[in-house]
Amino acid sequence: MQSPREPVVVGRGRLGRSLSGALDCPLLPGRETVAVPPGCLCLVAVPDPALAETAARLRGEGAAIVHVSGAHGLDVLDAAARRGHPVGAFHPLRSFPAPLGPEAFQGILFGIDASDAMLLAELESLGHRLGGWTRRIPSGDRVRYHAAATLAGPLLVALAAQAAAVLGEVGFSRDEALDALLPFAAGTVDNLRALRLPGALIGPVRRGDPDTVARHVAAVSGDVAAAYRALTRTAVGLAEEAGLDEATARLLRERVSG
Repeated sequence: MQSPREPVVVGRGRLGRSLSGALDCPLLPGRETVAVPPGCLCLVAVPDPALAETAARLRGEGAAIVHVSGAHGLDVLDAAARRGHPVGAFHPLRSFPAPLGPEAFQGILFGIDASDAMLLAELESLGHRLGGWTRRIPSGDRVRYHAAATLAGPLLVALAAQAAAVLGEVGFSRDEALDALLPFAAGTVDNLRALRLPGALIGPVRRGDPDTVARHVAAVSGDVAAAYRALTRTAVGLAEEAGLDEATARLLRERVSG
């Protein structure tokens, strides 16, 4: 049986440096690197727009070429595959606002895929080595997978900005608004972890209070109102799962229609 390939990271950005540090493996520059060690597992950690070009120029006898993008499938590595390299995807589902230590990978999902079973098994093992868990996300599913990640991460930041802006209308500075909202948001994440869905849902929708929802709708406008209406419709569905009666659910939906 062939020994697992040793990892090498190409790309010195935040994620590249985090992976290299956690794996205690070589870190090569993304822009200049052409040759990688023979037989390595080459993790290409460059920005998505540079991914195809970077992978196309990498050379290394027997090397597997693996990108760490969430949005792309294996087709972005077609040039490497045509040269006979096994290709794969290995995406850590978390944000890296700065280079982070090995603990950043503990317990997270790695969305993986590979052109052959041997490489897939190696990527599964690599995810476990980093302290996480893996799931195969085929090329056709990766855009939806990445959209889900964007909803739970970057767009959560945008939602916090909207909430802070509403508090700004009643006199809070942005920093004061964040100081007020972050403990509440952290508690919500704790509830999600402990109670799951739909158990973590609280607030006027869960308790069946259409009058308060209507007052909220009247108090906000523009993109904030659109977000409030859309998210409330989702919350009503969760509340029904948790036992909210049909008549109250209908009243809540009426308050956010339009």
